Amino acid sequence: MATDREPPQQSHALDEVHEAERRAARARERAAHVGLSAAKSFERSAKRHDELADTQQDSIRRGMPAPEVNEESSARHREAADEDRHLAQRKRDQSEAGLSPSPEG
Repeated sequence: MATDREPPQQSHALDEVHEAERRAARARERAAHVGLSAAKSFERSAKRHDELADTQQDSIRRGMPAPEVNEESSARHREAADEDRHLAQRKRDQSEAGLSPSPEG
């Protein structure tokens, strides 16, 4: 809205700037929620890798043939689980930072 001190076009430009800032804030919030969803997906993947590694270790304990193959595969699944947990934490940290209130309020 124009005041005695602001020409109408300047007031309109300020309104556009404020609206653009609001849209950008909403987009950042949506991106943060998507990132949190991705973190949950990485966590589920890590859990599945751990479950597979446990199953392979059980096979070794039960005397299944070729224990070295199961041992190697189990180790790879543990590494993948660790990597997925690391990625989940990074994604969660980034996303939670995006949900933090901006300094402007």
